[in-house]
Amino acid sequence: MLYTQAPKATRTWVDCPQPRPDASVKLICLPHAGASPRAFYPWVDDLPESVELMPVCLAGRAGRMDEPLAESIEKIVAPLARAVSPLIEGRVVFFGHSLGALLAVELVFELRRRGLRLPQLLVVSGRMVPGAERRLKVHTLPDRHLVREVQRIYGGIPREILVEPAMLKRTLPILRADLSVNETYEPAHQERPLECSLLALGGTDDPHVTGTELEMWRDQTTAHFDCAQFQGGHFYLSSPEGQRWVIARIMRAIEAVSA
Repeated sequence: MLYTQAPKATRTWVDCPQPRPDASVKLICLPHAGASPRAFYPWVDDLPESVELMPVCLAGRAGRMDEPLAESIEKIVAPLARAVSPLIEGRVVFFGHSLGALLAVELVFELRRRGLRLPQLLVVSGRMVPGAERRLKVHTLPDRHLVREVQRIYGGIPREILVEPAMLKRTLPILRADLSVNETYEPAHQERPLECSLLALGGTDDPHVTGTELEMWRDQTTAHFDCAQFQGGHFYLSSPEGQRWVIARIMRAIEAVSA
């Protein structure tokens, strides 16, 4: 189904900054904690015309500012599965970084439980396999301490937000809710390996996910698997070079699973 023909619920959950009706691949991207669909907008210029970018928009941000923030993964995955399912036909790729990787894999599990079509390729970045994460409790901290700890542990809050009190005030509730989703997550089911291909990516200097831990994703699929790292920390993909590398790895993986 073309994005422009998708139901309203689908277009509420899924953004499309540059519709490409002739594209042969749909790239559905799930954001890291605190991010909106705009985090992926710079990808448009580096993606080939054959790929249509579709970043997910969670409640409480962008065009959904008036909706209550979700603080648990259950409140996201079930309605998101219903929303994205009309788009899953032909070649579809899910990509998620950090919290987005967790949302992406749980979304695939939810689609499978509902007997719906799955993406051809799942790409996870900056994340350990579900259930193996180190437990942190940052989301309960007071605002000032939360910002300090997020920057210390992960980095990634843009400087323009940190130095602008009004922007920081708007961002903090979103960040706190997303951290709650991340930090209260417990695998609800003992899932068998996925049937779709899987690509695991990360930064060489990411203290949260080592190369060995990225390799653990191999056991999460019965299909094609690949794993790679790029120079950098947890937000290695934030640089133009990191962004282009991620896109190149995704395109290579699409070619491999389509051969």
